Formats: sequence, structure tokens, C-alpha cells
Amino acid sequence: MSFVPYLSFQGQCAEAFAFYGDVFGAKPVLSPFSDIPEGGDMPPLPEEQQGWILHAQLVTGDGAMLMGADMPPQFGGKPQAGVSVGVWKGDAGEAQALFDRLADGGEVIMPFSQTFFAEGFGMCRDRFGTSWMVSTGDPTAAGED
Repeated sequence: MSFVPYLSFQGQCAEAFAFYGDVFGAKPVLSPFSDIPEGGDMPPLPEEQQGWILHAQLVTGDGAMLMGADMPPQFGGKPQAGVSVGVWKGDAGEAQALFDRLADGGEVIMPFSQTFFAEGFGMCRDRFGTSWMVSTGDPTAAGED
């Protein structure tokens, strides 16, 4: 079993997944709402939401997956809040570079640095509102004295 983060956007999903695809070296697969066949049980969307993304996913070379969609507010959709996507990289330099790319144009919550529980750890919110926790070091050593 694996858990896969599913991110919610309000019209920025395509742009966000293009960015994530570049950051993580994977090609996003996007399915817009406009691909839904007419006559189904899905209520019609306003014209400005026709290009919104019904489902997006990208799979990295090592099998990690990230999914998301634009969630129309009239269906109760809200952008993600209260959740962070955790990413672990074995190499400290790669982890720092990943953190820097995700934080670019967004907000650094906790700068990437050594902590008592990790060789390197940082928290940021990217320019699309997604919260990230990037860490490096021995994942089995967290909390050891």
C-alpha cells in the first residue's frame, strides 16, 4: 500500500503540475473537465472553469506519485490547507536544491537547516499554496538520542 497526496486547486492545477513536473523530473498527465462527455450526471461548469483540471498526476522515475485537481467551489472544493507534502532526499545537496525550487516565489516557513531530528529539514509554501516539508539524513535515526 502507498498513500498519495491529492492536491486541490482553484484553476491553477495545470500550471502547478507543469511546475511540479519540472521540479521532480516527471511529465504530468492532465485531464480537463472539458473532456467529460455531455449528458452525464455532472452539472455543467461555467465557461471560465471549462479548462480546469478534473484530474492530474505525475509519477517520478522512482515511482513516487502526486495527484491533484481543480476543485470547483460550487461543488464544495477548497484549496489545500492544513496538510503538507513530505519529501525525503538521501543527498543533502539535492534536498536543499529541491527545497529552494519549491520555495521560489512562495513562502519559507522554516528555512532548510540541520535540526535535532534530521540532517536537513525545511518547510515552505509554494506559489500555488501547497505546503512542503523537505528533509534529508537517515530516516531511521529521527528521535534517537
